[in-house]
Amino acid sequence: MNGNGVNREGFLAARDTIEALKGTLECLEVNLSQERDANEGLNLTIEALRKENENLQEKAFQLEAEIVSLKQEAKDSGDRKKDDSVPPSEIRAELEKKLGFYYKDLKNVDEKNLTAEDSETLYHILTYTFKTLKKAGLKF
Repeated sequence: MNGNGVNREGFLAARDTIEALKGTLECLEVNLSQERDANEGLNLTIEALRKENENLQEKAFQLEAEIVSLKQEAKDSGDRKKDDSVPPSEIRAELEKKLGFYYKDLKNVDEKNLTAEDSETLYHILTYTFKTLKKAGLKF
């Protein structure tokens, strides 16, 4: 009977341990669920901030392009009257000056690993380039 009593006590102790572990597991599952919810909220916040950052970068890019364009227009109107007899070398030099900055941006893009931001940058570079070429007199 002594052996049975030890076995019974061992089983009771094991049962109590199992119950305690079940309680611990349930508590850990609740904590994990709360942490996942918190992470999901943080991920949504991060995504919203990324989108806002992209929008602000786009606006900054557009404003920068507009400033460059306005400065060049002011310089052009002050330097000379616009007429069709501008020598090609002057036109080329003017285009190099206007587009050189954007060419450097273009060269910084990794063509093998394009991101959405890179695509947006390329779009703005092309838009500004064609706008500048139209102002220089090219017809499309």
